[in-house]
Formats: sequence, structure tokens, C-alpha cells
Amino acid sequence: MYSVPGWPPPTEQKDFGTSMPQDRILLHAGSDFNVEDVLSHPAPAEWSPLYTVASQRFVFPLGNTAMELRCHDETWLIDDLTAMDLASATDYRLRPCVRGARRSLVVSTQAPSRDVPQPTCWLLHPRALYRLHGASRHLQAGRVGAVATAALMAEVSRGQVQIRPQGAVARARRLLTTDPHGCLGASLLDIADAVSSSPFHLARSFRRQTGLSLHQYRQYLRLAAALGRLADGDQDLAGLAHDLGFCSQSHLGAVFRREAGVTLGQARQVLAP
Repeated sequence: MYSVPGWPPPTEQKDFGTSMPQDRILLHAGSDFNVEDVLSHPAPAEWSPLYTVASQRFVFPLGNTAMELRCHDETWLIDDLTAMDLASATDYRLRPCVRGARRSLVVSTQAPSRDVPQPTCWLLHPRALYRLHGASRHLQAGRVGAVATAALMAEVSRGQVQIRPQGAVARARRLLTTDPHGCLGASLLDIADAVSSSPFHLARSFRRQTGLSLHQYRQYLRLAAALGRLADGDQDLAGLAHDLGFCSQSHLGAVFRREAGVTLGQARQVLAP
């Protein structure tokens, strides 16, 4: 890890309290935006101090990012598929939902504040997640990842804004996000029982609130985990398929290629540290 003199500026440090220590690597410093790779170390499952965003900030997930964000007495679940836009002057608190370190790509801009600072969230498709990991790798290698990052920011900003899930859908998302291994073999009936809902109501409400079926959402979470593992240097594709609940490496490969647009082998080559 390296640092750049004078970065981050003192006003930026109000975003991060001592209760959630982080390693921050500046990957790009430009006239329009700065990009950092942020590794948040394991922290207790409790609310952080109140932070204030100094400048508009996009936060993209790079792995194991599940956490809750509280702003204006409302709480959002931020998972491995969620990109987040925090306007300048937004006050918020964070609470980890999973154990272990969390990685994010943080893009800070100087865009003007919105009238009412509050989070805006988008759901990332596996193809966008793959491009995000690729942009991060290019930035780390000193190549043209900043162009890809800017294009991804523009693409995400044009997407459909996610509403904050309510009721059984919120409970189901939290269950699938915080206990992915325990839910690998769970049926729709099992999950509906766990969140005190009927399968029909949960399936219909989940698609209406998220735009995905529950099966698609769980599949996307598995692919996000696969991308994170590949970016961490995991070379065992058969073991990866087993750990993520796929019946074989070829099954994972087929799903991965359909959703991410590349083969597992290509992704492993591009994303390897």
C-alpha cells in the first residue's frame, strides 16, 4: 500500500471514525474525480459514529461489503450488488452485517449537493460488477482504468434507482446477504417461512420491489462472491463452484458466462492480483 502526500485532505477524514479502521489506496487523482480502493477491517456489529460526506461520493462493492447504512432515521441494506451515491453534506452511520474485511471502490467528485442529502442506490448486474473489478485492476496496474470507471459511473447513474425494500422482502434480502452459505440449499418455501411470509407473496413482492426474482438475486450474489474470490487470487474453479453451491464447475461456468459476459478462465486471467 502506498500513500500520496496531502491525500486525503483533512476535511475528508471526518467521514471515518476510529471504530471502523480502514486502509485506503489512492488509485487515481484527476480534475473530475479521485478513486480509492478502501479496505475496511473487521469491526463490531454496532453503529458507527455519525459521519458527514465532504464531497459527492460513489461507493462500489468489491467484496464482502454487506452493511447497513442509516440516514434521516431510515436504514438501507448495502450488499455486494449495491452501488451507492452519497451526496455532499449527507450525514450517516454504518453497521457491518458480516464478519471479515470489506472492500469498496470509492469515487469522490466535486458535484454540487442535492437539496436533501440522502443516499441513492442502484443494483449492479454481474456484467457491471465484472467491469468494476476490471477497472480496479487496471487502476492498480497504472493503466487506463479511470476511463472505465467514469463510463461505469455514467452507466450506473442512468440505471433504475432502487427503492428501500420493506417488510418480508427486506428480511429476505438480509437473510440471503448475511447468511449466504446457510441459504445455499434453501427453497422459496424455506426462505418464506424464515421471514414469516407466504411463498407467493414473497415471490411477487420481491420482484416488484427489487426488479429481480428471488432466485436471480441469490444467483447474482453468488456471482458477486465468485468475482471477489477471483480478484483475491483464487485459482481453484472447482472448489469455487462447490463453495458457492453450484453442482459443478461447468454449471458455474455456464451461469457466469451468461451473466458476466466472459468465461471463468478469462475473468481469472484479468482479475488475478
